[in-house]
Amino acid sequence: MDIWTQLRYQWISGTGPVASARQRWASAPLRRFPHRVHESPGGTLSTAYLGYPEGLTYILPYLAEQQTAITDEWMSTVDNAPRTWREIKAAVANPTSDIVAVGCSRGQAWRLPRHRSLVLPFRLHLLLDVIGDADAMYKTVSKNERRQFANLRKRHEWSAEVATADEDFDFFYERMHLPTMDIRHGRDTRSVEKPIAYRALFQRGFVLYVKEGEKRVAGVLIRLEDNAKTVRMRLIGVLDGDESHYWSGAVKAVYYLTMEWAAANGCTLIDFAGCDPFPGRGVFQFKRRFHPRAEHPEDHYRNRRVYFQIARDTPAVRDFLVATPMFATDEQDLVYAVHFTDSTRPPRTSIRADGPGVHACRTIDLDEFFSDGGNTP
Repeated sequence: MDIWTQLRYQWISGTGPVASARQRWASAPLRRFPHRVHESPGGTLSTAYLGYPEGLTYILPYLAEQQTAITDEWMSTVDNAPRTWREIKAAVANPTSDIVAVGCSRGQAWRLPRHRSLVLPFRLHLLLDVIGDADAMYKTVSKNERRQFANLRKRHEWSAEVATADEDFDFFYERMHLPTMDIRHGRDTRSVEKPIAYRALFQRGFVLYVKEGEKRVAGVLIRLEDNAKTVRMRLIGVLDGDESHYWSGAVKAVYYLTMEWAAANGCTLIDFAGCDPFPGRGVFQFKRRFHPRAEHPEDHYRNRRVYFQIARDTPAVRDFLVATPMFATDEQDLVYAVHFTDSTRPPRTSIRADGPGVHACRTIDLDEFFSDGGNTP
């Protein structure tokens, strides 16, 4: 791997001193941060995001999606002038939006007012320990889930192909990964540039394809670390972005077949990559069925947080909060799940947020929350 690519990859995903250096750079004095507001045309509900620009990809899109679902209105989007950290603190002190999310450092988040607020992890990583063989791994999944996969596997004739040739990488990246990201995420696509994906991921690992008979229908780009003991699932895709491969279960097969490969090849850990601090997102709900452990990431996101402020008590705000469970952290960095409720709105416990690494599941009564000054547990 050439030095430039190695440095780029370390800057994106590195741990230790590199992660610390990037975090210091991200919070440099006099740095100006984006400020974007989503507001319903009738003024029913508004959310604002300020802070680290990555939040425009990882945090705000889901909040806007939830807004649209609650108000049944298209959101207008306003990009205000970028703000310094001092101006962000002033905006928190005098919020003009109903809900304000601030992407900031861990220390900054805990220094902001505790009034009607939570501190969320910016990202979480989902890790699965490899125990024994494939049969032992499958026992971490529910019996119904195992039975369903076995039936789908037989019906679709799924098998795994480990591919290491350059043309295999090109096929995956161009025919699977890019189309899938474009269709599923659009302008909010999260990906890795092709040269970095090739040199820093593929040349340190392989593509694991799911084949349906003789046809490649899905795949994942894997990087091996720690003397091939750690499997990091980094990029995923389905053939031509065709969502029928999601409905068929081919993406589910990617995870099962990766588990099988890891168990058969002496690996000890599978990194299912990251998720946002909202358990209602499909990514978390999909991955939780394998019972991975939720942890703060080791890269530069480890010491980032989202300060989440509930500025106003309105029916729309309450509807939004009840519909949007979230992960929060305490000052010891323990992760817990939060469901909101009140006397007329039952908690959305159907959105499961429990699992390894989630230390508690808490229900916040909004009647009490707004009446007692909003001191969070």
